Amino acid sequence: MSDKKGKNLKIMGETSASGGKFDKMRVMGECKIQGDVRAKNCKLMGECTIDGNLNCGFFHNMGETEIAGSLKAAEIRLIGQVHVKEQCYVRNGSIYGELNCEKDINGNQIRVRGMMRSRGNVNLEKLDMHGGIFVDGLLNCSSVDILLRFDADNYIHEIGTSKLRIRRKHSLFNNVPVVNFQADTIEGDDLDLEYTTARIVRGAHVSIGVGCKINKVEYTDKYSEGKNTEVGKVIKVLAKHNSGRAEGGD
Repeated sequence: MSDKKGKNLKIMGETSASGGKFDKMRVMGECKIQGDVRAKNCKLMGECTIDGNLNCGFFHNMGETEIAGSLKAAEIRLIGQVHVKEQCYVRNGSIYGELNCEKDINGNQIRVRGMMRSRGNVNLEKLDMHGGIFVDGLLNCSSVDILLRFDADNYIHEIGTSKLRIRRKHSLFNNVPVVNFQADTIEGDDLDLEYTTARIVRGAHVSIGVGCKINKVEYTDKYSEGKNTEVGKVIKVLAKHNSGRAEGGD
């Protein structure tokens, strides 16, 4: 059953509908929407496929949603699963379920307590990550705070940031081995790492803590290394034109 009145779209049960511009969009059931959707407020509680782009002010997902185009939202709150085939543009977001994006994710700040995946790059101002993350490309973010859980895998190919902090979650089960955060390259001004495996780490202030396995560290100002770490080369380089590079490259 599909009930479409004025600028609202309400779907209950199993059906299909056409896209369009709405004030409110509500889905409770299983539906397929043909075309682009623009809505001030969108709440999906069943299984929904949108054969186009979704552009909304507030997006609340509690089911399984597949978007064939792009997702653009001022604010998202995801408890279920969302799969986006194109770009994601999210100003502010809270992810308790899963966000899977086949291309780039762009926005202001995202809070992750579930899982976020991107096959492209991620560009944010702030990332607060206490769940799981997978980024095939570059994470470009001013402030990154990662709290590792023992039951989650985390991988980012390359990180560029002003401030990065990686820690393990403290709980009654701290004796359970934690899976290291994985990266190829980490670059930033202030880097404070624990339980991190990376090929190369470059920064101004670099702190390598417990559980880290780093092939090479380059720093320009301060460096510290804790116990139970595995670090290959450590090189202090001179800052030049606001960036430091070690002799001989990687």
